[in-house]
Amino acid sequence: MLLETDLNAGQPFISLTGPSQRTSPGDSVPFNCTAGPFNSKDFSRDFNVTWLKDSDEHPASAQRLVPDNEGNDFITSKAWVTLTRQDVSSEITCEVTHRALVEPLKTTMNLSQVLRVVPTLKITTETSGTRVRVQDRVNLTCHVLHFYPAHLRLTWMENRRMIQTLASPQATRNRDGTYSLEHTWQAEVTPEEREFACWVVHDEQPPLKANVTLQGQVHRQGKVPPTVTVFQSSTSSSLVAVTCLVQRFYPQNVHLTWLEDCHTLKGAEQPTFKKNDDGSYTLENLLLVNASVRGPERVLTCMVEHEGQPPKRANLILSTRAHTAYKPIGSTGPEMPALIFVVFLLGLKVLLVMSFTATYICRRWNL
Repeated sequence: MLLETDLNAGQPFISLTGPSQRTSPGDSVPFNCTAGPFNSKDFSRDFNVTWLKDSDEHPASAQRLVPDNEGNDFITSKAWVTLTRQDVSSEITCEVTHRALVEPLKTTMNLSQVLRVVPTLKITTETSGTRVRVQDRVNLTCHVLHFYPAHLRLTWMENRRMIQTLASPQATRNRDGTYSLEHTWQAEVTPEEREFACWVVHDEQPPLKANVTLQGQVHRQGKVPPTVTVFQSSTSSSLVAVTCLVQRFYPQNVHLTWLEDCHTLKGAEQPTFKKNDDGSYTLENLLLVNASVRGPERVLTCMVEHEGQPPKRANLILSTRAHTAYKPIGSTGPEMPALIFVVFLLGLKVLLVMSFTATYICRRWNL
């Protein structure tokens, strides 16, 4: 980098150069000051070069005269500066004095031009409760602290997959001249373990990373064993719908088998899963059974295997009572007048029989 001050044409000038690229606090970097040209015949060696860091004099290497091919001399001097983070607001000055000069030759460079302060990163989490539970909304805040220069790129990742990139997020200047920023990403907690990471690329340096892992309360407690129940309902005069209900289990992978008298039954519908509020799962599986098949008492079993645990079973004794009298919706039975007529006819028959019997007995006794 070069900061150069030119005087009028033909007059001496002064220039100040520093490192060709930015460097970090703790590094010692050189600055070169050059003043001239001065006519070798008229110029004496009675000159002085002074270095200043801010307002304090700074040590330098010995100054010397360097001649060129045109009979001119140039004054050169070098100073080494060990950079600190606070040097973002500092400057380095080279001043050349000589009795032939009306006023000193002087030039200044801001140390921020050669300084790079790498940020520090951290992620903080903020939830509404004391525990992170499934389906909670969690604010993940990436803190990028004390960096210079201000430009950087910030990227949020979830399980190594990019979810948001900010090319140049708004930063706030600190009192020491560096910058800081905060950016928040809101994530929903799930039972599965997920890694969220904040990546920062600053001043074309290797990326920096801070990460945090989120997992819901159900996952931290480990496997949740299911509860299994079986019930039946009528569908027609010959079919019974038998349902196996598997509740409150995690993780989602289960294996369900229908059995009758230790024999596997086929034909069950595809199971349907439901995710509960606490992150566990509920499963329903429907099996249609032909209830018209007669025989011994039929026992159906729903067997559930989950995450290497012992199988859980629920049994159902198949009931066919619901199918002995099937009446379509809307039927009200026989009409009332017809029923009364039938009863009347039956009563009349009974009276006639009783009368005939009484007459027969009386005649036999009279004989």
